[in-house]
Amino acid sequence: MSSQPPISDMHLLPLQAAPDGVVLLRESDHVLRRFGELGLHSLAAGSQSAYSLRAEADRVLFVIDGAVEARLLDLRPQSPSHGVHARISLSANAQAMLVPFGVACSLAATDAARVLWLSTHSAAHAGDRDATPDELAQFAAS
Repeated sequence: MSSQPPISDMHLLPLQAAPDGVVLLRESDHVLRRFGELGLHSLAAGSQSAYSLRAEADRVLFVIDGAVEARLLDLRPQSPSHGVHARISLSANAQAMLVPFGVACSLAATDAARVLWLSTHSAAHAGDRDATPDELAQFAAS
């Protein structure tokens, strides 16, 4: 992958090994100014989640066990990468990924995986939703 992420405002963050584990995020990283919710999600081998987006919450994804393919679809009408579909492979304790609000994200796991999601808001917003079949058909092939 080039140094320029395929989705505008998306960031890949290398994780740092520490003597007693892996440091996921430091205050000095300035990825998210506030934290609203932390969730642990398990994916079964061979599973794929829906393309979900948060309308007003940025999210940071950390793979803590296994590996996933993050499938991103930028549905923000004003974004320079509107309509871009990207696939990013992430493995445990290697890197984190910032998924900006308005970008739909699906996770696919070949083998069982566990993922931490950190988001800026815990409350659902009216615009939170899954990508529609029409959006997936329109943009996923591009």
